[in-house]
Parts: sequence; structure tokens; C-alpha cells
Amino acid sequence: MSKLTDFGKAIRKLRIDYDTNLNELAASIGVSSAFLSAVETGKKPVSAELITKIANVLGLNKDEEHLLTHAASQCIDNVVVRTNTAEEAELALMFARRIQSDSVDLATLRKILEED
Repeated sequence: MSKLTDFGKAIRKLRIDYDTNLNELAASIGVSSAFLSAVETGKKPVSAELITKIANVLGLNKDEEHLLTHAASQCIDNVVVRTNTAEEAELALMFARRIQSDSVDLATLRKILEED
């Protein structure tokens, strides 16, 4: 058995909590059980779309969805941001450059982004 990623562990816990198995969850989100298993073990990448589908199918509350997103972030080293306009793309690139620098206070930035 391959080692589970943090995301894989989080999904497995949610599957147990919501009394569903890998095959049932995979079918309900429209992927194969082999694909979902590969995501759990880090052989396939986690996407925001996959997280959203899992959250919707299981009916996760905000805290559970946040925990799943956090677990996914521990497995991701490359993020793709789809934008609709040149202005959005420019802002995303500015953010990416800034977050990689030492001059940004991540705790403050997190508080701003988590505000509703």
C-alpha cells in the first residue's frame, strides 16, 4: 500500500465520518476509484475543482472544507490560477511574486484573505 498524503488522510477520515467508501465517493464526484486513490497517495495532483466536488457531495461545512483545503495545500508545490481578464492575470502574477519574497507578512495576509 502506498503512503497517503495529508490530503489522502483527510479524505479517508471524511469518508469514514460520512460512511462512504473510495468507490462510492469516486463515482459521486465523477472520477474513477483508481484516480481518487492516486490523488490520495500523491501520484495525481489535487485540484480546486476536486476539492469543491468532494465538499459538495459530502455536504462539508466550512471548517471541514477548510481542513481539506489546508491538507491539499501541504501536497501542492505548483498552483494554477485561471483568470478571466488581463487585469486579473496581472494581479495574480503580482501576488505570486510578492508571496515568494521575504517582505510579505503571511499571517497578516491570511487574516485579510479569510475575512468574509
